[in-house]
Amino acid sequence: MVMKAINETIANAIVENIEGGNGIFSVEVEIDNTQVEVSGSFEIDGYQEDDYFNGIGAWGTTYVSVSVESVEACDGEGEAVEIDCDLSKIERYVEMGLAA
Repeated sequence: MVMKAINETIANAIVENIEGGNGIFSVEVEIDNTQVEVSGSFEIDGYQEDDYFNGIGAWGTTYVSVSVESVEACDGEGEAVEIDCDLSKIERYVEMGLAA
């Protein structure tokens, strides 16, 4: 799998598992028979739309920050392996996904 697809697969798993405004995350995702565990922290800020006439109660995100602190990968035998990914791109993909 090429690095861009790996970055996006990891980012999508993080986006799907983040809830709330601030905290930490730890997700596992399988990529080509390799188990990848990613952990880090996040901060999300925004506002609740509450205009009396036009408001729909929607959430408006104004700030997102994500920090991936570790990426560990193991093969099917449980042996540690290297995974070719770009942490800054993963963080950017997650931030874009959470801001949408």
